[in-house]
Amino acid sequence: MSARPKTTAIAAATAALALALSACGGSTNDTKSTTAAAPPAIKSTGYFSAESPWNTPIESLPKQKGSEEMLQLARRREAVVELPDHRGFGTVERVAEKGIAVNSVRWAPLVVEAGGNDVVAMRMVCRQRDCGPVSERVPNTLALPAATTPDPSYDGWLSVIDRHEGVGYDFWRARRESGDTISYQFAKVWKLDGPGFSKPVAEEPERAAGARGSGLPLFAGVIGPAELRAGEINHALAISVPGLARGVYVQPASVTDGVGSPDSLPAGARIRLKSAALKSRPKGDSRASEEAILVALRRYGAIVVDRASVPTLYAAAGTPADLLQENELKWLDLSDFEVVRLPELLKDPPPNQVSEEGLATTVSAPVGGGGGG
Repeated sequence: MSARPKTTAIAAATAALALALSACGGSTNDTKSTTAAAPPAIKSTGYFSAESPWNTPIESLPKQKGSEEMLQLARRREAVVELPDHRGFGTVERVAEKGIAVNSVRWAPLVVEAGGNDVVAMRMVCRQRDCGPVSERVPNTLALPAATTPDPSYDGWLSVIDRHEGVGYDFWRARRESGDTISYQFAKVWKLDGPGFSKPVAEEPERAAGARGSGLPLFAGVIGPAELRAGEINHALAISVPGLARGVYVQPASVTDGVGSPDSLPAGARIRLKSAALKSRPKGDSRASEEAILVALRRYGAIVVDRASVPTLYAAAGTPADLLQENELKWLDLSDFEVVRLPELLKDPPPNQVSEEGLATTVSAPVGGGGGG
């Protein structure tokens, strides 16, 4: 992912780069972490209004026609490879193996709460002239846990939940500087009692982009330690897939960074676990944390938020391994899910922003392989 304008001049370059980066974050084995993340301090991961797609059950909703084909395409991604004898570069198709990863260390959002005990006044500094929507400025200081340290190795994902102000802040490429300072390159503000998504880029281009490739909140759909301990998750989960559809998306997504087939699973799609999938579950003792995830995937489903090298769910960074491990759901496959009927397919870039010469407008925001799946 790179924070830069979407312009005609960079379209060709970013297309090739997007293919090369399409593996970003899908597996926690991609890159070695260099910075220890602070343990999550969130009390709850339930956000947004009761009518939000993050909080509404989908068990009884109709299935999308062509669901199986979409999910098959979602496992496929193109990767850039160097040709023999220095003959340049080409692309190869790679198909994700069976298994659903659950990131809790690398490519996992660090989610902390503002206020409370043992906090420091953390200076929040934008490293660019433009760090997000002009109408939504992040406070110059936030009362954060003293150990809050985003990991720059994985796009510096940081979300701050400020329940007193009723908002959540998403930060992209955040990093801890000397002293009590965190700098960042992009930020977006979300109302905790709002719908949990933005309007399509054609309607509101300034707010459409976000820390996720779909424009959706970074902290939405994240599995929290408290939920795992309680054995109950009452919201949809966030999921990334390798072959995210390019050029099209559905709400609640507001943009897309997909590079897969246009007929693949689009950003914003909602998928649910088939009841028959539990029959392939390995026999033996199951943990309450695993059971909670499976029940949530069946009742609330998962919303497609980005792309990654393997199908990936997200737990808060620092979630203890005794509660959840990356390979917890290695027996599951995308074929164990079905797509809920899709709303209207939308285009990114939208037709009203494209001229014969190319993209007619400029949108400054994170762009590219930031799935960090």
